[in-house]
Amino acid sequence: MRYFLNLIFLFLIALPTTLLAGEGEQLLERFLTQSKTMSADFVQTLRTDDNEVLQESKGRFYLSRPGRFRWNYTEPYQQEIVSDGEQVWIYDVDLKQVTVQQQSASTNNTPMALMEGKLKLEQAYDVSELDHRDGVYRLKLSSKTDDVDFSQLIVGVDKQGMQFMQLRDQFEQTTDIVFENLELNRKLADDLFKFTPPEGVDVYGGS
Repeated sequence: MRYFLNLIFLFLIALPTTLLAGEGEQLLERFLTQSKTMSADFVQTLRTDDNEVLQESKGRFYLSRPGRFRWNYTEPYQQEIVSDGEQVWIYDVDLKQVTVQQQSASTNNTPMALMEGKLKLEQAYDVSELDHRDGVYRLKLSSKTDDVDFSQLIVGVDKQGMQFMQLRDQFEQTTDIVFENLELNRKLADDLFKFTPPEGVDVYGGS
């Protein structure tokens, strides 16, 4: 019996590290638990099921865990999405319109809730590693509940942190968000996560 167990041990240590350790999932867990702030440029692309590009947007993303974030869209039009941890403001600059909603209603059971630190990875998702290329691990996250607005979530992580997210919605459209110039655990100003509606804009919700 001891000889048999020794053979199993030798077999296990001879296996590729990726098979045993699950580096991709470990890197994702480390990013979610050890990085308190994140800032990055982003490119967001919406595609049809036939890979036709419907829209491409660019901007800057800021995150401060738990619960605070800001998306500053600069192209093709200006829009700000800001959360202070309790409320979310969506400001359309061209329309001069602000929509306010409670954050729990807007981000519950979403990838943003995971990014914000509201959801625990192991509690919310089953994780499977798809592949590994140039240091980036591609992981498929399958929700453990049916209360989601997307049919598929794929993320890419490396030692630097989150590199991209890919969401496939119930309309068979795919949204890719690629992060660039990523910075983690840099001090971010509190004012980034505060929003005061400019004078002259229409404000909806929030009451």
